Amino acid sequence: MKKTLLAASVATAMLPVGAMAAPTFYGKLNLSVDKTSDYPDTALVFSQDDLSDAWFVSSNNSRLGVKGEEPLYDDSLSVIYQMEVGYDADGDSSATFSTRNSFLGLGTQVGKIFAGRYDSVVKLAEGKIDQFNDTVADMDTVFLGQRRNSNSLNWESMDLGGIVVRAQVAPGEDDVVGSAPNTKTKDGLTDTWGLSATYKQDALYAALAYEKSYTEVAVGPLGVGADLKTMRGSLGLNVSSNVALGTIVERSNLDPYGGADGDLMSYLLSGKFGVSERVALKAQAGMLDSSDLDLDVATLTLGADYKLGDFTTAYGLVSASDTDFDPAGTINDVDEAGMAFSVGMIHKF
Repeated sequence: MKKTLLAASVATAMLPVGAMAAPTFYGKLNLSVDKTSDYPDTALVFSQDDLSDAWFVSSNNSRLGVKGEEPLYDDSLSVIYQMEVGYDADGDSSATFSTRNSFLGLGTQVGKIFAGRYDSVVKLAEGKIDQFNDTVADMDTVFLGQRRNSNSLNWESMDLGGIVVRAQVAPGEDDVVGSAPNTKTKDGLTDTWGLSATYKQDALYAALAYEKSYTEVAVGPLGVGADLKTMRGSLGLNVSSNVALGTIVERSNLDPYGGADGDLMSYLLSGKFGVSERVALKAQAGMLDSSDLDLDVATLTLGADYKLGDFTTAYGLVSASDTDFDPAGTINDVDEAGMAFSVGMIHKF
């Protein structure tokens, strides 16, 4: 009996260390009560239907995930993986789960190489500058570059003295984009591609990113296909332990199939001030401006966070918006001042 136990102990000790690794299970619940009145749902506001006016109980990108990394037989390689799903915590979606950042790949001496559904390099360049991320006043209301790309191939460099370089490509997989007769079939390997470089050191964060892709925009009953080019620059600064400032500038070019292209500029300025260890005040201004599309969207948001525990935060915000879509020769103009109010709670595990 003793020999059997000894043999089992020796065999266990000789197993590769990687076989002992366990994945990390994590999640986040973010629920809020929101009231909106003529507040933009997205950055591209082409009709009154793109403005929200109702009470909501919202599940703001609540999620569940499993991730890990394990060494392989070759000491220079490791397997990296993540399976993350959005969870419909308020129950108003036809799908309980949706795919978020999920991938399988390798950690190598030249960085991480992986495939799956993953944030675009432009979206990742946001950093933590958006002070109202995952709320009704998210920067999505004035930025086009907040994309998560399916079927992507990704490379992320090692940390080079604070600098990280990223590259992403994604095939269209025979997508037919747009409505007849103005359609395009996306069947190449690099129908979407992007490059970025970020710098993070001590109190400073800076990023520059570019992506060329495509999209489909709902204009009335039709889906209008368009090529999309986006460049973003971000700068964040922790002035002190309780003061943070940030700005993002983005230039986008929307080139619709069968129509004239248009440039759009988006801006964000944010700030956070820690009143105490548990209370933080936040402010943020955002703007989208396009003379080519005759579209202007502006938002101004004030809010506060209150830490209830190490992993639990209550928050509140009020946001004002101004939306103006007035293209020449049309009668469906939009010129509305809007408001949004939200109180919610976040718990991470």
